[in-house]
Amino acid sequence: MDIAIGGIILIIILLPGISFRKGYFSEEFSNQYTIKDFFELFVNTLFPSLLCYILILPIIYLICGYYYDFSILLGILSSNDNLVEKSAKQINEYKFEIIFFQLIVNSLAFLFGIIIKNEILEKSYDAKNKFFRYKNPWHYILTGKYILFKRSAIKLHNDSVKDIDITFIDSVVTIGNETYIYTGMLVDYELSEDGSLDLLYIKDVFRKLLNEEDYKEVNGHTLILKYENIINLNVTFIQTEQDNNGNVKLRLIE
Repeated sequence: MDIAIGGIILIIILLPGISFRKGYFSEEFSNQYTIKDFFELFVNTLFPSLLCYILILPIIYLICGYYYDFSILLGILSSNDNLVEKSAKQINEYKFEIIFFQLIVNSLAFLFGIIIKNEILEKSYDAKNKFFRYKNPWHYILTGKYILFKRSAIKLHNDSVKDIDITFIDSVVTIGNETYIYTGMLVDYELSEDGSLDLLYIKDVFRKLLNEEDYKEVNGHTLILKYENIINLNVTFIQTEQDNNGNVKLRLIE
């Protein structure tokens, strides 16, 4: 058996787990998706792959009447030449069915990963339990979810983390030989390849020199701050409220 072919077959079998991880570690958690070590990839995708096959195979069989015979695919890995030849012929005969099945399974696995991720974030299971926690500390800092950590010393008496609508950023930034304070509403952020904070996007920005009293408005839709230029950050969490006249008011989370 060709080792390269064996590796390809193994990857095909693990594809649902890879697709599941792609959905589960999407968007702000995408840095956690990448696995460079093959053994680690195997361990982290085997269980999701098995789970996806167990859940999806019966559905496809009931709807399409198609059964995915793993013995044919695994026959390629055999040391028996006759079995390898037989499996290769069957794979070639049912290649379109196999491709169709993989498309369905991997699409559903990806969707399954997104659904589970959204459920965990919605219920804040990741903040309340380390088992579900993502390796993106900035997600928890900038959304206020770190308040839900068991070791957190911060208590909200009148509000909850779900009441947070806006995160305001006050940052001390060095530009050349000058030091400024920038304040604005957080729009988004970017992480670097190693998972550390890289960029902060803020809007409705004001700034002042550190030794000045008055802020000046910074024109533009969005200001991008490079984290390497930031000395420190202060985050303030705000809830928006609408009065009877339709006017929106901002209230500090307490």
